[in-house]
Amino acid sequence: MASHQLSIEPQVSEIPRLTGWVEACCAADGLASDFAFKMALALEEAVINVINHAFTEPAAPQPITVRIDITGRRFAAEVIDDGVAFDPTAAPDPDLSLPLEQRDPGGLGIYLMRQMTDRLHYRRRRGRNVLRLEKARR
Repeated sequence: MASHQLSIEPQVSEIPRLTGWVEACCAADGLASDFAFKMALALEEAVINVINHAFTEPAAPQPITVRIDITGRRFAAEVIDDGVAFDPTAAPDPDLSLPLEQRDPGGLGIYLMRQMTDRLHYRRRRGRNVLRLEKARR
């Protein structure tokens, strides 16, 4: 099993570093580039949600930790932050049947994470959000 960890500041400017790192971890473990792209995109959406919504206090937030474990059977990643508690697995899917001009802005990031992964799991541990994303290696 290969384990990787990255800490990033909760700033949008860190996203290219995050996605490049995810793709490099996947490549190092022999995962196909389309698989790596999907996992990088899912993690990008998860981290963007943290950056944009998790911090309401004026105090400086702690870095966001991203952990990846790749085995012969699956890819698993955790996004860990100290923002306000939020369970994205409880968020409803957006109504995609509505015309664009009638849809609420946002909401597609969580939907996209669900589409790119096999499983999302959330827990609150020691005052921190832990979002786990899993995808079987095929």
